[in-house]
Amino acid sequence: MGKRGPQCSVCQHRERAAIDLGLARGVSYEALARRYALGADSLRRHAKSHLPAQLRAKLLAGPDISLDLDKLRETESQSLLANLVALRHRLYASLDVAEAAGDSGMAARVISQLHKNLELAGRLLGDLNTGSTSVTNILVSPVYVEMRVELVRALAPFPEARSAVAAVLHQLESKAAEAVTIEADRQLATGAVPT
Repeated sequence: MGKRGPQCSVCQHRERAAIDLGLARGVSYEALARRYALGADSLRRHAKSHLPAQLRAKLLAGPDISLDLDKLRETESQSLLANLVALRHRLYASLDVAEAAGDSGMAARVISQLHKNLELAGRLLGDLNTGSTSVTNILVSPVYVEMRVELVRALAPFPEARSAVAAVLHQLESKAAEAVTIEADRQLATGAVPT
Protein backbone atom coordinates (compact mmCIF):
# COMPACT_ATOMS: atom_id res chain seq x y z
CA MET A 1 0.00 0.00 0.00
CA GLY A 2 1.46 3.37 -1.06
CA LYS A 3 1.93 6.36 1.17
CA ARG A 4 -0.87 8.92 0.95
CA GLY A 5 0.02 12.57 1.04
CA PRO A 6 -2.07 15.36 2.46
CA GLN A 7 -5.39 15.97 0.76
CA CYS A 8 -5.73 18.98 -1.53
CA SER A 9 -6.93 21.97 0.53
CA VAL A 10 -8.67 23.41 -2.53
CA CYS A 11 -10.59 20.19 -3.21
CA GLN A 12 -11.77 20.22 0.43
CA HIS A 13 -12.74 23.91 0.38
CA ARG A 14 -16.47 24.70 0.65
CA GLU A 15 -16.13 27.21 -2.23
CA ARG A 16 -14.36 24.78 -4.55
CA ALA A 17 -16.78 25.38 -7.43
CA ALA A 18 -16.20 29.14 -7.32
CA ILE A 19 -12.44 28.64 -7.04
CA ASP A 20 -12.39 26.25 -10.01
CA LEU A 21 -14.42 28.72 -12.05
CA GLY A 22 -12.02 31.53 -11.11
CA LEU A 23 -9.05 29.41 -12.13
CA ALA A 24 -10.72 28.48 -15.42
CA ARG A 25 -11.42 32.15 -16.14
CA GLY A 26 -7.80 33.08 -15.47
CA VAL A 27 -8.18 34.93 -12.15
CA SER A 28 -4.73 35.27 -10.59
CA TYR A 29 -3.63 32.78 -7.95
CA GLU A 30 -2.87 35.64 -5.58
CA ALA A 31 -6.35 37.16 -5.90
CA LEU A 32 -8.02 33.79 -5.33
CA ALA A 33 -5.68 33.07 -2.42
CA ARG A 34 -6.73 36.33 -0.71
CA ARG A 35 -10.41 35.85 -1.44
CA TYR A 36 -10.63 32.25 -0.18
CA ALA A 37 -7.87 32.26 2.49
CA LEU A 38 -5.75 29.71 0.63
CA GLY A 39 -2.12 29.57 -0.40
CA ALA A 40 -1.22 30.60 -3.93
CA ASP A 41 0.98 27.48 -4.20
CA SER A 42 -1.96 25.28 -3.19
CA LEU A 43 -4.02 26.88 -5.94
CA ARG A 44 -1.24 26.29 -8.50
CA ARG A 45 -0.95 22.61 -7.51
CA HIS A 46 -4.73 22.19 -7.59
CA ALA A 47 -4.96 23.81 -11.04
CA LYS A 48 -2.18 21.58 -12.36
CA SER A 49 -3.32 18.30 -10.79
CA HIS A 50 -7.08 18.56 -10.37
CA LEU A 51 -8.36 20.91 -13.06
CA PRO A 52 -7.91 19.18 -16.43
CA ALA A 53 -8.52 20.99 -19.71
CA GLN A 54 -11.89 19.27 -20.18
CA LEU A 55 -13.14 20.55 -16.82
CA ARG A 56 -11.84 24.06 -17.57
CA ALA A 57 -13.70 24.03 -20.89
CA LYS A 58 -16.88 22.80 -19.23
CA LEU A 59 -16.65 25.54 -16.59
CA LEU A 60 -16.15 28.21 -19.23
CA ALA A 61 -19.06 26.85 -21.30
CA GLY A 62 -21.45 27.29 -18.39
CA PRO A 63 -23.66 25.04 -16.32
CA ASP A 64 -25.78 22.19 -17.60
CA ILE A 65 -29.43 23.01 -18.19
CA SER A 66 -30.56 20.19 -15.89
CA LEU A 67 -30.10 21.93 -12.54
CA ASP A 68 -31.82 21.17 -9.28
CA LEU A 69 -32.85 24.77 -8.60
CA ASP A 70 -33.96 24.10 -5.02
CA LYS A 71 -30.61 22.53 -4.14
CA LEU A 72 -28.74 25.31 -5.96
CA ARG A 73 -30.75 27.96 -4.11
CA GLU A 74 -29.96 26.29 -0.78
CA THR A 75 -26.23 25.93 -1.42
CA GLU A 76 -25.96 29.43 -2.87
CA SER A 77 -27.79 30.87 0.14
CA GLN A 78 -25.40 29.11 2.49
CA SER A 79 -22.43 30.31 0.45
CA LEU A 80 -23.79 33.86 0.37
CA LEU A 81 -24.25 33.93 4.13
CA ALA A 82 -20.77 32.48 4.68
CA ASN A 83 -19.29 35.16 2.42
CA LEU A 84 -21.22 37.89 4.25
CA VAL A 85 -19.81 36.65 7.56
CA ALA A 86 -16.27 36.49 6.16
CA LEU A 87 -16.63 39.96 4.69
CA ARG A 88 -17.97 41.26 7.99
CA HIS A 89 -14.85 39.96 9.77
CA ARG A 90 -12.68 41.83 7.29
CA LEU A 91 -14.76 44.98 7.76
CA TYR A 92 -14.34 44.79 11.53
CA ALA A 93 -10.58 44.41 11.04
CA SER A 94 -10.62 47.48 8.77
CA LEU A 95 -12.60 49.38 11.38
CA ASP A 96 -9.96 48.52 13.98
CA VAL A 97 -7.26 49.86 11.65
CA ALA A 98 -9.23 53.06 10.98
CA GLU A 99 -9.83 53.67 14.67
CA ALA A 100 -6.19 52.96 15.55
CA ALA A 101 -5.08 55.42 12.86
CA GLY A 102 -7.62 58.02 14.00
CA ASP A 103 -9.09 58.14 10.48
CA SER A 104 -12.71 59.04 11.18
CA GLY A 105 -13.58 59.25 7.46
CA MET A 106 -12.45 55.70 6.82
CA ALA A 107 -14.17 54.55 10.01
CA ALA A 108 -17.45 56.11 8.86
CA ARG A 109 -17.20 54.39 5.46
CA VAL A 110 -16.44 51.02 7.05
CA ILE A 111 -19.32 51.43 9.52
CA SER A 112 -21.63 52.17 6.59
CA GLN A 113 -20.53 48.97 4.87
CA LEU A 114 -20.92 47.00 8.10
CA HIS A 115 -24.45 48.33 8.41
CA LYS A 116 -25.26 47.21 4.85
CA ASN A 117 -23.69 43.81 5.50
CA LEU A 118 -25.70 43.27 8.69
CA GLU A 119 -28.89 44.50 7.03
CA LEU A 120 -28.49 42.13 4.09
CA ALA A 121 -27.70 39.19 6.37
CA GLY A 122 -30.75 40.04 8.46
CA ARG A 123 -32.98 40.15 5.39
CA LEU A 124 -31.62 36.84 4.11
CA LEU A 125 -32.24 35.22 7.46
CA GLY A 126 -35.70 36.76 7.71
CA ASP A 127 -34.78 38.68 10.85
CA LEU A 128 -35.68 42.05 9.36
CA ASN A 129 -38.99 43.25 8.07
CA THR A 130 -38.36 45.09 4.83
CA GLY A 131 -41.19 47.47 5.58
CA SER A 132 -43.20 46.68 2.51
CA THR A 133 -46.29 44.72 3.29
CA SER A 134 -49.06 43.92 0.92
CA VAL A 135 -52.64 43.53 2.07
CA THR A 136 -55.25 42.14 -0.23
CA ASN A 137 -58.77 43.22 0.66
CA ILE A 138 -61.02 40.45 -0.59
CA LEU A 139 -64.11 42.52 0.18
CA VAL A 140 -63.54 44.59 -2.96
CA SER A 141 -62.67 41.57 -5.07
CA PRO A 142 -65.18 40.89 -7.87
CA VAL A 143 -65.11 37.20 -6.93
CA TYR A 144 -66.14 38.03 -3.34
CA VAL A 145 -68.92 40.37 -4.46
CA GLU A 146 -70.26 37.70 -6.85
CA MET A 147 -70.05 35.05 -4.11
CA ARG A 148 -71.91 37.33 -1.69
CA VAL A 149 -74.73 38.02 -4.18
CA GLU A 150 -75.10 34.33 -5.02
CA LEU A 151 -75.08 33.33 -1.35
CA VAL A 152 -77.86 35.79 -0.48
CA ARG A 153 -79.80 34.72 -3.60
CA ALA A 154 -79.45 31.02 -2.66
CA LEU A 155 -80.89 31.79 0.76
CA ALA A 156 -84.00 33.52 -0.69
CA PRO A 157 -86.26 30.53 0.12
CA PHE A 158 -85.10 30.82 3.76
CA PRO A 159 -85.86 34.42 4.83
CA GLU A 160 -84.61 34.05 8.42
CA ALA A 161 -81.32 32.45 7.35
CA ARG A 162 -80.97 35.02 4.57
CA SER A 163 -81.37 37.90 7.05
CA ALA A 164 -78.97 36.32 9.54
CA VAL A 165 -76.27 35.74 6.89
CA ALA A 166 -76.75 39.24 5.45
CA ALA A 167 -76.39 40.74 8.96
CA VAL A 168 -73.18 38.80 9.63
CA LEU A 169 -71.71 39.76 6.25
CA HIS A 170 -72.64 43.39 6.83
CA GLN A 171 -70.99 43.33 10.27
CA LEU A 172 -67.77 41.77 8.91
CA GLU A 173 -67.64 44.18 5.96
CA SER A 174 -68.21 47.21 8.22
CA LYS A 175 -65.45 46.06 10.58
CA ALA A 176 -63.04 45.54 7.66
CA ALA A 177 -63.90 48.94 6.17
CA GLU A 178 -63.23 50.58 9.54
CA ALA A 179 -59.83 48.85 9.79
CA VAL A 180 -58.90 50.01 6.27
CA THR A 181 -59.88 53.60 7.16
CA ILE A 182 -57.81 53.54 10.36
CA GLU A 183 -54.76 52.16 8.51
CA ALA A 184 -55.09 54.75 5.73
CA ASP A 185 -55.33 57.55 8.32
CA ARG A 186 -52.25 56.16 10.13
CA GLN A 187 -50.26 56.05 6.89
CA LEU A 188 -51.26 59.60 6.03
CA ALA A 189 -50.28 60.79 9.50
CA THR A 190 -46.85 59.10 9.40
CA GLY A 191 -46.18 59.93 5.75
CA ALA A 192 -45.92 56.25 4.83
CA VAL A 193 -46.78 55.36 1.28
CA PRO A 194 -49.34 52.55 1.09
CA THR A 195 -48.25 49.56 -0.96
